[in-house]
Amino acid sequence: MPISDTTRGLLAEVAAAVRLQEGPEGVAHVIRLVGSSGKLPLRDVARAARLPVPVLAAMRRELEARGVLERGGGLSLSLLGMEMLNELGGPWVAATCPRCEGSGVDVPDRYHAVLHALERLWEGRPEVDVRLDQSFTLPLSNLRRCLYALDRGALLGKRVLFIGDDDAGSLAVALLARELGASLSVAALDVDDRVLEYIASSAEREGVSVELIKHDVRTPLPPERRGAYDTVFTDPPYTLPGLELFLSRALEATGSAGGAQVYLSFGRRPPGEAVRVVGLLVRMGLALGALTPGFNRYEGASVLGGTSDLYHLLVTTEASPTVHGAQEGGIYTAELRPHKREYVCRTCQSSYKIGPGRKWETIEMLKRAGCPKCGGHTFEQRRKYPTGRAG
Repeated sequence: MPISDTTRGLLAEVAAAVRLQEGPEGVAHVIRLVGSSGKLPLRDVARAARLPVPVLAAMRRELEARGVLERGGGLSLSLLGMEMLNELGGPWVAATCPRCEGSGVDVPDRYHAVLHALERLWEGRPEVDVRLDQSFTLPLSNLRRCLYALDRGALLGKRVLFIGDDDAGSLAVALLARELGASLSVAALDVDDRVLEYIASSAEREGVSVELIKHDVRTPLPPERRGAYDTVFTDPPYTLPGLELFLSRALEATGSAGGAQVYLSFGRRPPGEAVRVVGLLVRMGLALGALTPGFNRYEGASVLGGTSDLYHLLVTTEASPTVHGAQEGGIYTAELRPHKREYVCRTCQSSYKIGPGRKWETIEMLKRAGCPKCGGHTFEQRRKYPTGRAG
């Protein structure tokens, strides 16, 4: 059945209303997902569609207003939505492996002790600092990423560096090495003292060794760190300037002799920005060994849809940083796209504006302090109609 002009027009209207860079096909993809999976929570649909939660929430409102979706226990299609689904090809059965969740990495039984240790340590992690674009990778995802690198010869006997390690990936590598009885050196470089203290105390508790480096990557790596590593993991800020800076520091760490590997975790970008990401990798002399969409799973991270992609990058002899010297401009989302939000106390309904220059820069700060009027610690964002893509 050909797609009718009415359906094409509706898809285009919704895409335009939420400024979806994927266009009408992005809206059609969400309708297919909902029709194929039944009632799903918003966050699950966002993860499957690889869209930021705020963007999908805006799309849901548009589709509900047009009678395509209906509420009730998650997203579900109305009768009109089912008719549209048939025009779009009908429901399909997802081919994603349920065991590895599409990552391509299963966790053998012999590594379950490592997973359990990561789950224990997870409880003691510090609170995320959204000003630094922090979000924690789930323990299973953390271990999968290490096993992915292990299979590619990037860990055993290697000098491993994590540039930005709020995920505590260095702990996962150290625990994995202990389980294998293997030798390697692993270091965690971060600007956040809380992250470094958490890694230090966790490593001591587990009896493993992680070298800790306090450093702000806005400045070049110290001379003794340049060319000192075989493998680098990095999960940079959600911005293109942040990506370029962190990858430049990664190349400082490996040098350009060739043979080193970089494991980059970076959120899915809309098509226009995705082209710029690939262009940046080419300019830096980084060969794309593989790209696994949605490999990493995070707690929260609504801007990322709860996931990010894993890039396996190979350092060539032509590799070179594109950022030299100190970074002057902003690299974090809050610096490049500052915005203020309003939150309402669920207990007394008092409202507070959150954002740069305010008394509380993040909702986490307000929650810790409590509502000045009643002392409550739970708040709900007062939402305004979105004007575009988040993140």
